[in-house]
Amino acid sequence: MSTFRIHFRIQEFAKLAGVTVRTLHHYDRLGLLTPAHRSTRGYRLYCHEDLGRLERILVLRYLGLPLREIGALLNTSVNRGTEPLTVTLARQRTALHERREGLDRVLRAIEHAQQCAQNDTAEPEWLLYQTILKEIHMQETIDWTEKYYSPKAIEVLRERRAAMTPEQMAEAGTRWQALYADIQSALDREVSPDSAEGRALVARWMRLGDDFTQGDPEIGEGFRRMYNDQSHWPDDEKAAKIRATMPKPEYWIFFRQAVQACLRHG
Repeated sequence: MSTFRIHFRIQEFAKLAGVTVRTLHHYDRLGLLTPAHRSTRGYRLYCHEDLGRLERILVLRYLGLPLREIGALLNTSVNRGTEPLTVTLARQRTALHERREGLDRVLRAIEHAQQCAQNDTAEPEWLLYQTILKEIHMQETIDWTEKYYSPKAIEVLRERRAAMTPEQMAEAGTRWQALYADIQSALDREVSPDSAEGRALVARWMRLGDDFTQGDPEIGEGFRRMYNDQSHWPDDEKAAKIRATMPKPEYWIFFRQAVQACLRHG
């Protein structure tokens, strides 16, 4: 006995799910939500199973996960190499807790200002606004990059930042920029990644990478997640600075080719 199944055209499904048709088209292009059925005229037809998958996508997106990572999570049954959902949710829970704590600080600052104003205290008005503004700035400067890292990796990165002086941080940045300049020079001179110079450059790159990750694969994985999600970075000063220090795509290509050369040469 066949089971009757209700199908929805894309406009109907978008209205039912509370999303736009453009969003559904985007998710289809990314392979996140591709309806299995088509009408005789070739129109997309969605079913209730698609609605359940879309709800999971929207929840994970709200938690701040990149779409690429969401796709991997939803396909864990066929891709066992992905991060377990429990670990991902723990990472996002940590980030959301920190955001909530920041908002609580702003609310407390506002309540304090309201009480002082009502009691007509001697505290000047400008000082009250300064207190609120300070908390708002703290909230706005929460490190959004941490959402890409596991709780363990976040703890390690925070400890490292606290231990490093501004001079040490600047020196690390200088070493990376010097490497990029040398890779650009190699590209301009059409140096082969399979040459001794190419393999030396990749060795420098890997040493600098090890300085950053300290051999912790979770830090390396978090960085890769962040790098691959640049289209969803906020439009702020921190994102602009990170983009300015990121290797160009052609540098990554050179790096991968040089790594393969190193593997061939043992």
